[in-house]
Amino acid sequence: MAMDQQKGTQQSATAAPSSANGQAGSGMEGNTGEDWDEEKLEKALARLKEMHIQLKNLRTTVPRLLEPLTKKQPSPQVLFSEFSKSTATANEEVQQFQKLMREEETSQVLEQARKSRAERPNDIKPWRARDHPDWLTRDT
Repeated sequence: MAMDQQKGTQQSATAAPSSANGQAGSGMEGNTGEDWDEEKLEKALARLKEMHIQLKNLRTTVPRLLEPLTKKQPSPQVLFSEFSKSTATANEEVQQFQKLMREEETSQVLEQARKSRAERPNDIKPWRARDHPDWLTRDT
């Protein structure tokens, strides 16, 4: 469902001027109902891309978490150590995604997408990952 929201947000941002920022203190505060300029749209798309990448990576969290348990370990201490590391990594990834989703800028992007979709539901083109092969590549 989050993927649908992201797709809808990206599409809505493209269909109607709307956007958000991928960073705190973006200057997006107070943008209620006004059209978003190109810079704000670019920032919104960057945020959606980061959300998409993190969400996609979370799909492999449980298998990576359990990986140390599926391999023969030389000792119980090594097993515990490896499992502890994988648990800490998984916890950090989940917390990063939760933080991103709770940020005000994310709420603004998703809300603008909902508004845009409600105003112009027929102007939204389907988004397909195969049309964007670099979608999972973070911009540096």
